[in-house]
Amino acid sequence: MTTNLREQLQSIYDQHGTLTPALVVTEARDDAHPLHSRFEWDDQVAGEKWRQEQAHDLICSVKVTYRDAKGQPQEVRSFHAFRAPEGGHRYEPAEKVAQDEMLSKILKADMERDWKTLKKRYEQWDEFRQMVIGDLDAA
Repeated sequence: MTTNLREQLQSIYDQHGTLTPALVVTEARDDAHPLHSRFEWDDQVAGEKWRQEQAHDLICSVKVTYRDAKGQPQEVRSFHAFRAPEGGHRYEPAEKVAQDEMLSKILKADMERDWKTLKKRYEQWDEFRQMVIGDLDAA
């Protein structure tokens, strides 16, 4: 009997009283588990993917501080992600993004997409609206 992903995850939650990525991997390790095929079990392949994830985290952790139009210090990522033609992402320095009209347009389009995604995810919550209104009032 085939069940959907939500049902599988709910089953793990019900069985353990919690749901974590590590627990899902542990449960899915069994060849017979319905989620088994959703994971890469070849350690050479998975190990390389993990190192790339670690590299991504390193790249995203670096910040640069600049002064905005009001002279206030602002901290942003030193490198911004852009979809690469060959797949995945490439990262460009913040200074280059600020000076390159096309990269700036792409980054702004990404910001708008992210904002709309966040709004769609939380717009039904009054607390979310209050957070946004509070941030706008503070600005």
